[in-house]
Amino acid sequence: MGDGSTLMVTEDGDISVFGRNSDGHLGLGHADNVIRPTLLTKDEFAGVDVVMTSAGYHHSACVTSTGALWMWGQCGICGNRLQLFVPTPVLPQLKVLMVACGGEFTMVLTREKRVWTCGEGRNGQLGHNNTESSISFAQVDPELFGTAATVSAIAAGYRNAMALTTTTAGNTLWTWGRGECGILGHGHDTKDRLVPVAIPATTFGGVPVMSMDSGLQHTLVVTADGALWGCGSNYFGALGLHKDGIQGIISDVLTLQKVVGPEFADGTGVLMAACGQCHSVVLAKNHTVWVCGGKSKYLFGGFSGTYWRDYSFNLRSLTLINPKHFRGRKVLVVAGGIDECGVVTEDGDVHVCGVRGMFRPDLDVRIGRWHNLRLDHAVAFGMMFDKRLGAEASPLKGLPVDVLESIFGNMHLQPHADTPDALHNMLGRQPPMLPQDEDEEYSKRRQAGGIM
Repeated sequence: MGDGSTLMVTEDGDISVFGRNSDGHLGLGHADNVIRPTLLTKDEFAGVDVVMTSAGYHHSACVTSTGALWMWGQCGICGNRLQLFVPTPVLPQLKVLMVACGGEFTMVLTREKRVWTCGEGRNGQLGHNNTESSISFAQVDPELFGTAATVSAIAAGYRNAMALTTTTAGNTLWTWGRGECGILGHGHDTKDRLVPVAIPATTFGGVPVMSMDSGLQHTLVVTADGALWGCGSNYFGALGLHKDGIQGIISDVLTLQKVVGPEFADGTGVLMAACGQCHSVVLAKNHTVWVCGGKSKYLFGGFSGTYWRDYSFNLRSLTLINPKHFRGRKVLVVAGGIDECGVVTEDGDVHVCGVRGMFRPDLDVRIGRWHNLRLDHAVAFGMMFDKRLGAEASPLKGLPVDVLESIFGNMHLQPHADTPDALHNMLGRQPPMLPQDEDEEYSKRRQAGGIM
């Protein structure tokens, strides 16, 4: 999800798009806004399945199963600043594993586990030890991530970047770019960082980082034990750090602080988190959805007519969304846009929620699918919400079972015959239903925290 635009990979390897399109970033060949979801079929991508997509503020990108990178919208690529109204192949010399679109810049991770960036660089978000913008992709010096380190995942905020590296000693989170409000998590020194800087491993008590995301001024990190960590601006409550009995507004949080631990959501913990501009959307391992931050009372709430700086509409702690909104289906993925959020349920359905309330796009396709991907592409596919899990490329090594179940399980798919047995078994599982007495279960969850 980008600035009013939504892009979704379908079960057939196409992309379904709708929303704001003033820069042509829906890739439909024009700059008119689109209300009804419209397919960008794989024919637009040389007949190859799309495995992940990412939306920035003014541009979009995707990766195909062959590792091809395609971009469209207002892009600074290939030596020119271009307005591309249709998908255009980029970096043909590289095989790309995943892509992350920031506000006005782009990051890619190649199959060789190298990071390349291009676009706006005024805050050092390109990682090249300068503040220059680049209209061509350039590689971030691998030595900046340390010796023997493998980059396993990337993420892009508005003007900041993140990468997760793996060594025999564990994994490390790196951040760089705009440091305002403590979004990089490096303490009182909130200056911009022009190259990747490591977050100390002691920050998370030795627990591996599983995913990360960033918005305009805040960052969220999920660790393997199901804990959620946050830093940056909490002015609108996007970090969810408000607790009962604490008065006033917690503003800038300069180092990563634990928001909730493994006890969250009936002791299941957090599976993934997504950042909007000034709000957050969190998916727990029990498939419940929680929101906090700017305008978050609008999300799934149907409120309207209130200026966004009215603090009464900014939920300052994680607040449970009534599962009834999802028609009894388990939520598998959440995403954050500028002023909205989206969820994908186990049956491939989509719910989009924002200041105009909640709606289900009129889809003629299902969203999400196993495409007989390489394992590293499978990880990238899972990381696309906006998405970020990270694992080594050897089969299933280090990839948590619950993560794989969330991404691929319960989607009623038919894997190819050569799909690894472990994944085949996961894909064959049927989803457990919500309790028959849904209201009773809803009431129980309400006791554990705020609810809408």
